[in-house]
Amino acid sequence: MNTTLLRKARSISRRLWVRVALISVLGFVAIGLAKLFGTLIPSGLAEMAGADALDRLLTIISNSMLTATTFSLTVMVTVHRAASQQWTPRAHRTLLQDTTTQTVLATFVGAYIYAVAAIILLSTPFFGEREVFALYLMTVLVIALIVFVILRWILHLQTWGSLMDTAGRIEVETIREIKNALNAPCLSAHPWTDETVPPDATPVFIDTTAYIQEVYQESLQEIAETADARIYLEAPVGRFVHEGDVIAWMVPERPGLADKIRTAVRTGALRSIAQDPRFGLLQLAEIGSKALSPGINDTGTAIDVVGRLTRILRTTAKADSELLYDRLWVRPFSPDDMIEDAFAVVSRDAGNCVEVHMSLIKNLDALSRLAEPGLANAAQRYGPTAFARAAQMIDFPPDLDRLREITPPAFVPEK
Repeated sequence: MNTTLLRKARSISRRLWVRVALISVLGFVAIGLAKLFGTLIPSGLAEMAGADALDRLLTIISNSMLTATTFSLTVMVTVHRAASQQWTPRAHRTLLQDTTTQTVLATFVGAYIYAVAAIILLSTPFFGEREVFALYLMTVLVIALIVFVILRWILHLQTWGSLMDTAGRIEVETIREIKNALNAPCLSAHPWTDETVPPDATPVFIDTTAYIQEVYQESLQEIAETADARIYLEAPVGRFVHEGDVIAWMVPERPGLADKIRTAVRTGALRSIAQDPRFGLLQLAEIGSKALSPGINDTGTAIDVVGRLTRILRTTAKADSELLYDRLWVRPFSPDDMIEDAFAVVSRDAGNCVEVHMSLIKNLDALSRLAEPGLANAAQRYGPTAFARAAQMIDFPPDLDRLREITPPAFVPEK
C-alpha cells in the first residue's frame, strides 16, 4: 500500500495547484525564518536597511509578480491551445504536466503572496528593527530567485509548444512507460494469455463509464491476500469501459471484495499515458496524420513521426523480471496492437506521398529484424498491409516503382 500511496502522491504532485500551494507555504516559512533569526542580527547592521526600503522592495515584488503571473497564464493558455489545434488535442495533457511551467507560475504566485504577507506584517509590531533587516535580506534572496526563474522561463519559451518539443515530450514519456512495462511485464503479475475464464470466477462490474487510467497492483495484491482470493484483470489500462462492463474476475467470491477491487482501478474521463504506452503511440500517430492533411501537407513531420515511433518500439526488448504479485493475473500487451496504433493512421493518410510510404516500409522492415520475436513478427504481418495500401493510393507509376525497389519481398502480397 505504501507504493500505491507514493504513486498517487506523485500523480498529485504533477498538478499546478499543488506546486503553487507548496511554494506559497515556503513564502510564509521565509517570513517565519526572518523573525526567528532576526535576533541574531547585530545592531549595527540592523540600521543599514529600514522598513521604508523594505516596503519599497515588497511593493515592487507584489505589483510585478501579479503582472508576471497574468502574462504567464496567458502564454500557457495560448501555447496549449495552439498545440491542440496544430498537433493533436491529446498533447494538451502532456504540456499541462510541464514541470518548468508549473514551477515558474508557482514561484510568481508564491513571491506575490510573500510580498503581500510581509507588507501586512510590517504595519504591525510583529517585526522589530533587527527582524526588519533579516526580512530585508530574505527579500533580496526572493528577488534573486525571481530573476533566476524569469531567465529560465525565457529560455523555456523558445521551444515550448513547438512541434519538436511536443513530439519529444510525448516520445520521452512513452519510452519511459514502455521501459516500465518491460521491467515489470503484466505489472509483475501472472500473464493471463488464456482466453477462458476460471469456471468458479465471479465477475466484477464497473460502476462508471470512463477510461481505465491506472491499476494499483500493489493494492490488488494486498486485497487478494487478505481475502485469500485470486484476481483476474479483464480490462487493460487504456480501455474505455461502460457501466456494467466486466473489468475483473475474482476467485472465489468474497463479501465486499468487488468494491475493493474497483477502488484499486483508477478511472477517468480522459485517457492517461501512465501504464499505457499505446496512448503515447497514438498521440504521435495523430501528429503525423495531421501533418498529412491537405491544409498542412507537411511530409517532413510525418516522416519524423514515423522515425520517432520506430525508435520507441525498438525499446521493446524482453527484460528479466520477477513475479511480485502472485495473486494477480493481467492481460499482456499485444505487439500487433502496438504496431497498428503506431503506423495505421499514418499509412492510411499518407495518400499519394511516396516518401512517407517509403519511410514507413523501411522502418517496418527494420522492426521485422528485431531480436524480440513478438514485435518482429507483428511488423512482418503488418508489412503487406502497409504496402498494399500504398500501392492502391500511389497513382504515379515511377513512384510506385521506387516503392517496390525498397520493399522487402515478404511485404509484397502474393497476387
